[in-house]
Amino acid sequence: MSKFKKALCVLLSMLFVAGCFAGCSSKGEAEEITDKTMLIAYSEENEPFIYTDENGKLTGFDVEVMEAIFDNVKNDYKDYQFVKVDADYRVGEDAAYTDGDGNEYIAYIMVGGLQKDTGSFNKDFTFTESIIDNRIITVTPSGSKIATYRDLKGKNVGVVTEQAMTALDSNSTIKNNCKAVNEYESVEKALSALKAGKIDAVVTDEFSFNVVGNKDDYSVLNGELDTISYVYAFKKYDWYVDAINEAIYELKSPDYNDADEFTPIVEKYFGYNASSFNYEPVEE
Repeated sequence: MSKFKKALCVLLSMLFVAGCFAGCSSKGEAEEITDKTMLIAYSEENEPFIYTDENGKLTGFDVEVMEAIFDNVKNDYKDYQFVKVDADYRVGEDAAYTDGDGNEYIAYIMVGGLQKDTGSFNKDFTFTESIIDNRIITVTPSGSKIATYRDLKGKNVGVVTEQAMTALDSNSTIKNNCKAVNEYESVEKALSALKAGKIDAVVTDEFSFNVVGNKDDYSVLNGELDTISYVYAFKKYDWYVDAINEAIYELKSPDYNDADEFTPIVEKYFGYNASSFNYEPVEE
């Protein structure tokens, strides 16, 4: 082959590659916020939902999910950016970012481990189907004779986290049947007391228990005392909630992908499948 033909082949190859990249979507975070930037608000870092990693980069479950679904929900937006807002920020109404020229931009979606059914949340906002669930569970030593919640009668029970105590308080019959209820500041300390025989069971949340090693040493009673659901929030009656629900549904459904791409993201950040996302698209 002549040098000219070789050079022509190289040039054509370069043009082909460039053309391929030119046809790709510009999916990703914005370098500069404009009116074509989708703003995604969060009020505080809340690992593993959204947090800064050791390299100073914002990461987490919500960050990865939004990256995965952006192309399906971007509408007229060309890119997106996460913006930190005040705790009392009203999504879809308040300015989330103001540029140097005084132009204000609103965030129409809020993430960051937002709990459903807390305060006036249901009244003030519209939210997705439950995306992540944190169950309040009861743990016993493996081989324990405590097989059901009835068997806690006359037993010493340890409780970890305020959420677990609230759930136990709500199940007053179970709590009142216990001989004693002791609060512990960490699941590790509670499980240490369990191993030492100081208590007979531990009520805790599944997030906390899941990071503990040697789970074969324990049994979890069937049924939970409560389930804390985490969602994404929108302005009341905002149509955009349906787009997000649909996009997560498609991410999870093997009907739209070669496999479920949602559950691996859940397991990456929570260590197990902490989701019972159950959205059914409306048939048209």
